[in-house]
Amino acid sequence: MKRLIIFTFAVLLASGSAMAQHCGNCPHHRQGQQAQACQQMNADGIDMAIVKAFPTVKKVTKTEKWTEVYDAQSKLLGYAVYSKPASDGIKGYNGETPVLIALNAKKVIIGVYPLPNTETPRFAQRVQDAGFYNNWNGLTIKKAKKKKVDTVSGATFTSRAVAQSVQAALEKL
Repeated sequence: MKRLIIFTFAVLLASGSAMAQHCGNCPHHRQGQQAQACQQMNADGIDMAIVKAFPTVKKVTKTEKWTEVYDAQSKLLGYAVYSKPASDGIKGYNGETPVLIALNAKKVIIGVYPLPNTETPRFAQRVQDAGFYNNWNGLTIKKAKKKKVDTVSGATFTSRAVAQSVQAALEKL
């Protein structure tokens, strides 16, 4: 009986039928497809990418250029800039590589964060592990626009696409 169940499960997996029970919205299911909005929000309805950049965030206000980020006392913590839609069409090895750029209240970059994407996970992880997203930390918008970064060996297309996504986001500021 155990063999029959295992065999049936293996057949279902091979045919894709078992995936219907899975979310179907994670990166490995979306590879080669258009990226779907997959924003995760905290209890306050704030994008988790912003929460990662600004752990004390309690309120955000979207403007034409960026999202203003405030704490519980309504003190401006900084700004969040999404590369999309400016980075639409910029692809790495397998898909788009959108990012969020976090700036402090003085408009100095404090972090670049990957957003949900359709890139091949192993290449995206190589870029992350290499510390590639730190290339722009501590730079003003003006200096970051001029910054030339080296690609990550073994993830050249992905790192190039991330850099292009960052530049596309900065160009709209």
